[in-house]
Amino acid sequence: MSTSPFRLRNFITLLVTFSGLVMTVSGFVLYVVPEGRVAYWTDWTLLGLTKEAWGSVHTNLSFLFFLVLVFHLYYNWRVLMAYLKDRLRQRFTLRRELAAALVLGLVVVGGSAAQWPPFLQVMELGAAAKKAWYAGEDVQPPFPHAELMPLAELSRRIDLNLAAVLAVLAEEGYPAASEEVSLKNLARRYDVSPMQLFETVMADDRVYR
Repeated sequence: MSTSPFRLRNFITLLVTFSGLVMTVSGFVLYVVPEGRVAYWTDWTLLGLTKEAWGSVHTNLSFLFFLVLVFHLYYNWRVLMAYLKDRLRQRFTLRRELAAALVLGLVVVGGSAAQWPPFLQVMELGAAAKKAWYAGEDVQPPFPHAELMPLAELSRRIDLNLAAVLAVLAEEGYPAASEEVSLKNLARRYDVSPMQLFETVMADDRVYR
């Protein structure tokens, strides 16, 4: 039974389509994802992926899209040039369309940079969506990137008794191998959020000096 040959052009076209679709989804997710300090503190996920994972997917798919687009243009360069020459022979029949596309693109870029309506409202809608995930809840960390600090430094920063912090964590089923482990790494080890560990510690009066 013979197999059909691998068609590189078809592969490139399908890859451009796939990466474009996934980038659209990941871009929308990043548009509505909670702010970084909240997402990392609460270990926010969507479809099983964290904010960091969604950012990684979007960034790497962007690079893939760029690379396959270059190959797509390379393999279809003759077709593209023939099309443009044909248009030229037809006395620039696409002049109005080209001008309209350039104007619209420049308006979107310029309006977004200057934050003109309705581009400003689009960003405000995204900001509202970010806050809606935890509306009415106190999910702010004690300070930015608190989850990245070692337990010893975290305790010093907010004036907690380190020995009591370690004892409470151990009693609640989250023993730390070292006072230098970060809240984030400890949370990942026990499949909880940094916020949950922090609230567990802060609920015990022994941690206060």
